[in-house]
Parts: sequence; structure tokens; C-alpha cells
Amino acid sequence: MSAPAELRRIDAVAPGWFAASLIGVSVVVAALLLSGWRPSQLPVQAGIGWWFGAAAVGLGLACIGYAGCPIYWGNVPIARRQKSVAIRAGLVLLLGGSFIAFVVMISS
Repeated sequence: MSAPAELRRIDAVAPGWFAASLIGVSVVVAALLLSGWRPSQLPVQAGIGWWFGAAAVGLGLACIGYAGCPIYWGNVPIARRQKSVAIRAGLVLLLGGSFIAFVVMISS
């Protein structure tokens, strides 16, 4: 796929990924808060792991949001490379951070 075509594809798909990710994270966090669970209830080491996972989720959301932003830094090949890395890294951080936070939460 050519650089301009791939850049158009990323610009079209990334906002959907961002919206779905943001809604998914919001639903889980709201359910946890409404159930009365708080990260402060975790032991110190588990709390550090949970906050590490939560920070990875936040960074992943930021990367996915950047990938959907129509602003380009540099020319088309540079923007394609930046956005390709951003959306892939964002999805990995989102899923990895969610997994870490979930495992820490259920193991404590």
C-alpha cells in the first residue's frame, strides 16, 4: 500500500479505535468505582502494579488518539511511519496495561 493510501486508512480507522477503546475503559472504570472497589484497597506492591497498568492504558489511549489526529509532522512518509507506530504501540499498551491491571486486581 502506498504511503498516502495507508495514511488515509489510518486517519479513517484510528478515531473508531479511539472511541471504542475510550468507551471500553470508561465502562470498566465506572463499574469498578460503582461497585465500591478502590485501588487504595490493594496491598502496596499490588497497588504499584495496578497503577503501572493503568498508566500503560492511559498512554495507549493517548497513542491511539494521536494516530487519529489529522495533523502531520513532516512529509507523508514520516507521518505514515509515526501514525503506524502510534496506533500499533497504542493497542499493545492498551491491551497489555489492561491485562496487568486485571491480573493484579484478581490476584490480590
